[in-house]
Amino acid sequence: MADTLPPEQISLLAGRLSRDDIPAVKAHVIRVYVCSVGTDSMTERDVFVENVYPKLRAYCKDRYGLEFQISDLTWGLSAAQIDSQTDLTPLRIREIQRCHALSAGPNFLAFLGQKYGPRSLPDVILSDEYDVIQIALRAHKNRDTRNAPLLDQCYVVDENNLPPVYVLRPKSSIVPELEDPDESVREKAQAKWEEVQSELRTLLQKGAELAYLDGAMDSESKERYYVSELENQILLGIEANDNPKKRCILITRNIDDLKNYTQDPRSPRFAEISHIEREDRFELDTDSAAMLERLRQRVLNLVTPQNTIHHDVLWKFDDVIHPQLHKDYLAELSDKLYRMCVHLIDENAPLPEHDVPSLCEEASQHWSRCRFMASHYYKQDNDTPLQALRDYVTGASDTPLIVHGAPGCGKSKIVSKLAFDMEDTVYDNYLFVLRYIGHTPKSRDLKQLLSSLCTQIKMAIGANIADIPGEANELVKYFVELITNFPPSCRLILLLDDLELLLPDHDAHRLTWIPPRLPPHVKLILAVHHSSYRLLDKFKDVVLPKRSDCFLEVPSATVEECVGLLNRLLLSMDRTLSEPQLTIFREALEKEPLPLYVELLANIAKDLKSFDNAESIKLPANSEEGIVGLLEKLESRHGKMLVSRAFAYMVASSTGLSDCEMEDVLSLDEDVLNEIYNSDYHPRIRRVPYIKWLALKQDVEAFLAYKDADGVTVAMWQHDSFVDAVKKRYLCDKLILSSIHSTIADYFLGTWAGKQKPVSVLGGKRASVASYNSDRKVPAQPLTFGESARGGGAQRFNKRMYDQVPRHLDLAGRYKELNSLVFFNYEWLYNKIKALSLQHIMLDLALNPGEEVSLVEEALRVSEQTVERDINSLPTEISGHLLPYYATHANIRSLIRQCDTDGLRHCSLVPNFPYLHVPGSSLQFTLDAPDEMEHFCFLNGALLDTNNSGEEKLLVCKKRDDAYVHIFDLLTGDLRGTVFASNGELHLTPDGKYLIIVDHITEKAIKIHETTTGAFLKQIIMMNHIEGKSSLYKKGPLSITNDRLCAVVTLTNSVLCICEIPSGKILHIIALDGKSNVCTISPDGKMVLCNSNGFLLAYDLYTLEHLFTVPIGSTPSRLLFTRDSLRVFLSNDKDTRVTIMHLNGKHVDMTYRAVLEDKMPRDSIRNLKISPNDQLLLIRGDLHLLVYHRGLEKIIASFTKPENVPEEFRLPKAHYVQMKFTHADFTKDSSFVVGTIFRNIYVWQISSGNLVTSIQAPIGLITDMLVSSVRSQVVTHMKGSKNIEVWNIDAAVRKVNTPDKLTDAISELQLTADSRMAFVRCRQSDEIGVVSMANGSMLDLLTHDNPVLDFAISPDGNWALVSTNPRLKGTAFKLWNLAERRVVMEVGNVAGYCVGMNHKQGIAMFAQKDTSFKSPYYISVLHFIEGEFYEHAYMHTVTTIRSKPFVTDNDQYLVVNSAIDPQSALSTNDDTNSIHSSSQSVYPQVKPCIYVFDIVNGMKVTVCDAVSMKFEEHLLDILEVRPCSQTNRSLVAAIFSCKEHQSSALSQAADDDLSDGGYASSGSGHISTGYPYGFFLLDATTGNLAQLCIPFPKPSVGVGSNPLIFSTDCTLCLDEQSNIFHIPTGDFIGQLPSPLNPPRAFALRNSVMLYYFGSTLLAMRVSDGVPIAQCDVHSTICQLHVCPDDRTVLLGCEDGGVLSYTVIDPAWENPSQVLSCLLSRKVGDHSKLDPDHTRRIWDKVEKDSIPSYQRPPSAVTPFSSDKLLLREIKALPRPRPKSDSQAEMGTRSQACSVM
Repeated sequence: MADTLPPEQISLLAGRLSRDDIPAVKAHVIRVYVCSVGTDSMTERDVFVENVYPKLRAYCKDRYGLEFQISDLTWGLSAAQIDSQTDLTPLRIREIQRCHALSAGPNFLAFLGQKYGPRSLPDVILSDEYDVIQIALRAHKNRDTRNAPLLDQCYVVDENNLPPVYVLRPKSSIVPELEDPDESVREKAQAKWEEVQSELRTLLQKGAELAYLDGAMDSESKERYYVSELENQILLGIEANDNPKKRCILITRNIDDLKNYTQDPRSPRFAEISHIEREDRFELDTDSAAMLERLRQRVLNLVTPQNTIHHDVLWKFDDVIHPQLHKDYLAELSDKLYRMCVHLIDENAPLPEHDVPSLCEEASQHWSRCRFMASHYYKQDNDTPLQALRDYVTGASDTPLIVHGAPGCGKSKIVSKLAFDMEDTVYDNYLFVLRYIGHTPKSRDLKQLLSSLCTQIKMAIGANIADIPGEANELVKYFVELITNFPPSCRLILLLDDLELLLPDHDAHRLTWIPPRLPPHVKLILAVHHSSYRLLDKFKDVVLPKRSDCFLEVPSATVEECVGLLNRLLLSMDRTLSEPQLTIFREALEKEPLPLYVELLANIAKDLKSFDNAESIKLPANSEEGIVGLLEKLESRHGKMLVSRAFAYMVASSTGLSDCEMEDVLSLDEDVLNEIYNSDYHPRIRRVPYIKWLALKQDVEAFLAYKDADGVTVAMWQHDSFVDAVKKRYLCDKLILSSIHSTIADYFLGTWAGKQKPVSVLGGKRASVASYNSDRKVPAQPLTFGESARGGGAQRFNKRMYDQVPRHLDLAGRYKELNSLVFFNYEWLYNKIKALSLQHIMLDLALNPGEEVSLVEEALRVSEQTVERDINSLPTEISGHLLPYYATHANIRSLIRQCDTDGLRHCSLVPNFPYLHVPGSSLQFTLDAPDEMEHFCFLNGALLDTNNSGEEKLLVCKKRDDAYVHIFDLLTGDLRGTVFASNGELHLTPDGKYLIIVDHITEKAIKIHETTTGAFLKQIIMMNHIEGKSSLYKKGPLSITNDRLCAVVTLTNSVLCICEIPSGKILHIIALDGKSNVCTISPDGKMVLCNSNGFLLAYDLYTLEHLFTVPIGSTPSRLLFTRDSLRVFLSNDKDTRVTIMHLNGKHVDMTYRAVLEDKMPRDSIRNLKISPNDQLLLIRGDLHLLVYHRGLEKIIASFTKPENVPEEFRLPKAHYVQMKFTHADFTKDSSFVVGTIFRNIYVWQISSGNLVTSIQAPIGLITDMLVSSVRSQVVTHMKGSKNIEVWNIDAAVRKVNTPDKLTDAISELQLTADSRMAFVRCRQSDEIGVVSMANGSMLDLLTHDNPVLDFAISPDGNWALVSTNPRLKGTAFKLWNLAERRVVMEVGNVAGYCVGMNHKQGIAMFAQKDTSFKSPYYISVLHFIEGEFYEHAYMHTVTTIRSKPFVTDNDQYLVVNSAIDPQSALSTNDDTNSIHSSSQSVYPQVKPCIYVFDIVNGMKVTVCDAVSMKFEEHLLDILEVRPCSQTNRSLVAAIFSCKEHQSSALSQAADDDLSDGGYASSGSGHISTGYPYGFFLLDATTGNLAQLCIPFPKPSVGVGSNPLIFSTDCTLCLDEQSNIFHIPTGDFIGQLPSPLNPPRAFALRNSVMLYYFGSTLLAMRVSDGVPIAQCDVHSTICQLHVCPDDRTVLLGCEDGGVLSYTVIDPAWENPSQVLSCLLSRKVGDHSKLDPDHTRRIWDKVEKDSIPSYQRPPSAVTPFSSDKLLLREIKALPRPRPKSDSQAEMGTRSQACSVM
């Protein structure tokens, strides 16, 4: 992919950028400055705000992804407020310049009326210019210049400005009466001030004129004293524009009759009016009019006529320009302005860069951050930390470098400076990648961070990125391998700043993704704060221990550095300080020398004048006080409500807000608007005036940073201290905080877009009006933009909406909307994943983790890799995983319904069965081991993770005959590692440090390995220390502590060996007098107990002395200590007695026995367990579980095997097994007991004695179970399985049925006529599963002695006929009565065919008597009537059956693909009434034919061969026969091979038959030599051909195997290349885009073709070849069956799973109608909705008329493997029914089931 990128993008990804090439923050905006006098265009600009700007905003956003922003500093103000503006010149200049610099389109709009505008008195005059004016005035003394000293009285020099300037004194110091409390005095003072202003303006104009005439001043400088503020703005906006013809718009308007209204008091708003004193009248000021006309002509020469609008209007009554009376003018003006702006936008605005990789955008944003941070670097280039960084980058260090320091020390600025100057640091070939963690959404999550880093590195070097994994753990390994194996020809430099902002997901804070060693040419710089997540400590203690050289601390700034920074900041603002003032600031900096404090002081210093007294300067004591002082100053200047809400919104948004967003949000805040409009003036459009936010932002510009946030340029605080201050000052009230978040949520949801928002007006004359409504003109917030964009209209997502809405809805407490709009909204989930990532959805779901939300989160987490590969699989993934909750959880039901409807656009498959992993079910993980494991141990997480508390979070497992040890994480289900050790049994030391591998088979040794690395430490070979024959060696019990190992081996007698760990040193060998069965070390590690026959011996493990010997009366089978080592319990397998021994240190206080025969009759003790609280003993027998209380010394609870569990049971491919307890243990809190029987896990409450819940594991036998002592986890393993199940027993209380799987790959699927049940056969297995089509649950499982070869079911599903290779005579066929769940008939000695009917309740059976050559098949038909079966045997036999027979759709004809034998093809039982084909004499050999038996008419047979079908010269062989569905016709389709020669007789025969109405021939015009295949339709009723097609597509496999796919009516056929063949015409009519796999089946009335490959199911529309669905079914597909409704697809998988989907093409049908008929979408209990098809449990017969039995009589075989089981079968008082098969389930139990 890198080869296709332009060079500039390659350079960006490689980080090889010059300083000029480093990108700045993009301005995603079209920013237009609106210049006008203000008072003369209020109505027009109101209309613009109401009608033009909103449309332009929508247009720019939709087409270009840009914001449209207006900077109109007079809109929203009253005429009086506009006239009183005197200090806005700096803001206006800044705004015009910003529009020039940032706008991607038009940037200046001038509105000229008939008012030239005020010529304001300058507030600031350059010192040199002022001096020139003063000199000119003094040099030309006359009447006009006599008041020149007034200038010195009003202007004073400020030398703090660079260059020095004269500033106008405050008007109150010139006219003190302006502050008089008396209003009348103030009015006179105001008039006096106007006179002073007029005189000052005159003096300046005169002085400038004189200086110009003297040659001391140029004309441009002179003009500034004459022109109005309007002209200054226009000249700056248009003349200084880079392209005024394409970026500027001019609107002119004349009020034609304005001269008639000069006496009207409103006329000064529209023109300058002069008073003619001698005539006492007013007229238009000619001087201003002339100046205005000159300006107009000047502008017209710069702006093209196409960008000019002119209108002439008339004065209309009181409002002059009235919204209604001038509506035609206003509408035309608005339309022209809109179209003109659109034209200029289209000319200038860049199209969205759809071809720019997202990775380039990501890299660009981080480089923009680098540019900004480096620009604020304040130290010298030779600064020690910076030089150390440069030395590291260019040096040969082989470790990462950790840069750390206190907050505010400038750490980020230093690493940014390093990056900014990289081209001057590294001169050889290098690759530089940097990330500021948290700066972009993708940089906060470890998985996305590593993925982007790996992708950027590989793209930069031109490598393939396809192998980058998607799973987090694999990605960590890949990243480490990538950078540690980076080519040495290039230096790789990685810089990650703000590491503490990395989210803890994916174990990011464990730092395992950071390699401690690197090649010398690879550099990894990591910047981190001191205290965040203790990351620095983890680096020092774990990643880089004892490597101080790998850490670089950035010290805080010195006072001198801070003073230097202060001077540089002031210099950048063209300011400085006097020496006395600087001294005051230096003293303040000595108290807190921090860069932030310097910036705050600089903000104060920039306003100080040189004439300000230094002693009067008051500075904040620290940064916190400085921020508070700044906020207070802003509140007094701009209004407290505006300041508080603006900054609150900025902080609450978390990402910052753009100018447009801020103005919109403030416009939705009634409190802000009521503060702004607190007078009688209220604009027509209730929005915040543009000047309010822009002026406020200008005052804090120095403390803001800009960044790109999802395509928008946002402003946010640079420093966290400002964020903290705003939160403390403005967001401490919970109600206000909730309101703030709610307003932001409303904005980004578009709640008030195009709607009237209620208004509550306070104050003024309208105080009595309670409320009214007003449209705030905020934009709509669609999910996507850009469908209609120019140039193709690629879709863009509203990323800002996706990012902001969830968080603000949550913090506003609007949980109902959060659920409906976000968590359970399919469109939202789909678009946000596509726009951002699935990780963003996960973060959203973590906001409010309720039950249903948690289920959705788990479903998405399980689906993560599938969804990341193909986003269009999202609807099937959500539905498939959450389907069990459809009936019980309303929000999930709503989400699934949206997936079923809205999701059809992305995937037209609707899951009917839940997927294997159901969120919220007790199955937490399925761990995939590489082989069947045999040994399992818990391991403390602290061994591999120093941040772990030491709890059991890891599972260690091993196969005995394999040297590899596998370690799984029980918190995530991930494989944490695999170590190579030794063959043998696995044991662990209690602390988990060492693996103890016991190999008594080959080397007869015990080997010690390190757990973390597998390193071999020592082996113990006890035979080297024991005398005796090794041939007698027998392994005994083993017990381990952290430093001791005790083992018993037996030769003639037993020997106890005591060894040291980890040295492997044998400390002591003790020869025992007898044989030992038990050996246990006490929990305190001080002693070991073992037996010698009926005696118990104790030894001290450290002194090795013998402590005591106690007779115990019998040989124990097990010995167990309590955790405090004060009790010992012993038992054996022969009785139900428990020996209890009280210990006191090294002595035995007492010994006694508890006899439990009455508590567990007819049982034996199999195991003992101590509870975690050390108070309870669990005694497990075969049939009972007892809980013994050591304090009370009695049994406090007893649990028996559930009644619904049979005595024995049979699994597929297995013999009968006894149903008994196999494992039992306590839960972590000692309150419950967990026990297993077969594949069921039961949980009992000890206090109540009740069965709390049960869990079903997959089909099989649980051979291992571990119960965690620290969490509610149970680990189980099934016999013969590679999988290990991890269960959450807390979740087991919620009963969720998870899908079952059969034991092998699915080979056949059959459905009942009503499609409510599916019968499933496995490959090479003796089982048949019965699956509910409503929910995929296993209703039944029928097992047999041998693999099932064929089966058929009755249409109602109550009967099944099964064919196997029998072990006993007369048992080849078995007829199951499924209603009674028993075999009711066994017959036959040889396996045959079972053929089911379609509608009639019957099954046909083809059976041979023996396996001799040409043994004929006998035909019988079983009919089922009212629960009984009747067999009809027919006399006909068939010698050859070439493929499985079938019944035509109408159930009338039984069709057999056979061959004619000249000796005997079809005969009756006595062979004397043989029925032969009429062509028998023609064929010297066996010839193909089709037998058609008329079931309705006594099996009357029709033989259809080449002769009867009249083309014997051309028919070579019939390859395949299949049914054909056409209305009211019994048709049979066949593919045949042709003989090599071809003659015209075939065509003639075809013509003859056509004339006789025999058959229609297709493609006859193309018949010629070389077409070896053909096709015909046979009418089973008449035996005639209905259609003949030659040539025909070639079957690509062999005879009897046909990959050709037919439509149900046999009109279309597809070959394996997906060529479409139209059979009636004999032509290829097209080809589907082949997915390199053959087609599998038609669906949806032949409009859809289905494919599968691997685990992917693909549906493609036949008409246009468009894929309408592709989904991952999470298992390899091996069978596909389309149900009779032609839309339900049943899949069989290699792992034994069965899945079902419904195909819905939304382009042609109504999905709601289809979905309403799906059983899986019925709300309610499926057992009630479909009571006849409910899940069965165990093998219990319900009807009293049928005797209970354990196994059918045919299971009583002479084979030795069954003899032991037969002895345990008790005689029954009546004969058993004849059957050799046993099903698995009954119907009574509610608590436990095997299905």
